[in-house]
Amino acid sequence: MRLPFPLHSLACLPFLLTAWLPTPFAWAGGTAQVQAGGNTAQLAWQTQGAVRLGQTSRPDYLLVRDGKAYSVSVRGGAPVVMEVGGLLQGLDALAQSRPNQYLPERVEQIKDLRKTETVAGILGHTYQLTVADAQGKTHVTDAVLTDDPRVVDMSNSYLDSMRTLLGPAKVQQLAGALPADRRGILRLGNDFVLQSISGQEPAADRFVLPAQPVNLQNLLQGLQGLQKQ
Repeated sequence: MRLPFPLHSLACLPFLLTAWLPTPFAWAGGTAQVQAGGNTAQLAWQTQGAVRLGQTSRPDYLLVRDGKAYSVSVRGGAPVVMEVGGLLQGLDALAQSRPNQYLPERVEQIKDLRKTETVAGILGHTYQLTVADAQGKTHVTDAVLTDDPRVVDMSNSYLDSMRTLLGPAKVQQLAGALPADRRGILRLGNDFVLQSISGQEPAADRFVLPAQPVNLQNLLQGLQGLQKQ
């Protein structure tokens, strides 16, 4: 199953991020550019508000606002907005058949390697993480964590958007594994690397829906009904 962008891109992004972040409290707005899943992605978030995620090479993007998630694309020069809602919450069966594509089932261990690394000009500390996938297999990777407020804000806003996509239960069971004093993620293996970040509030018009949304789940259910006729 190949999900259309930006859903497919989100599936390829390191959803492990959401597993290692705490329940977000208050955060300030900002923007960041990251290397993720072999692509360069842009993340923008409002102070305690909406989150926008997309690739720099494509006009499509994902927008999470007011407790809902929307896939925004351009077709024939016109914007198309689809409300994806909790679509990804139903992908547990797919995750079982394709381990390590989505959230791990649990974090087995996090170990401070007592090393430092600078990413995007920000000093971080290197940790070894052991996680288990949906089939119970363990995987080891490394992460560079920081207490830089901008990176912590970025991580918290991303987590909040993933709660909307995946549901709170899936994320909450894995939250809280990060050290209390270093909750911002600068790098996760070679799959997620922060390139730049700004703590300046992004323009509000970046988070406005460009068209009336269509509910993707209703659309898929309608197509399934037609196939049965």
